[in-house]
Amino acid sequence: MASLEEVAQEVGMDVDAVRVILAEVPGHNYDKATLDRVFGAARKLGYDLKKLKIGKRMEVRKAAIEDIIKQVETHADWTRDDILEYMRHSIGLVRRVQKKAFPAEFPTEE
Repeated sequence: MASLEEVAQEVGMDVDAVRVILAEVPGHNYDKATLDRVFGAARKLGYDLKKLKIGKRMEVRKAAIEDIIKQVETHADWTRDDILEYMRHSIGLVRRVQKKAFPAEFPTEE
């Protein structure tokens, strides 16, 4: 597994800048080419992207899609509307948990 230092050396950037880019620290703006270069080098060198926000988001998305596939396979008689209803219901559950667990980040809409 590659280190931040190795990724920084690969792209010719400061380690702190690479850390900020990979951690997606708010308030720091880099152009798309720089972001692509850093993430590309990290992938190429085998940097563990799963420990980053983007890696965690991708794992969550993967799990959600796998759940939808499982539900659709389990309910072969579902129509398109049934599938959409299941997905809307699932989103509603996530929103309720977000509002309870993270009220500052997900305020109640008035």
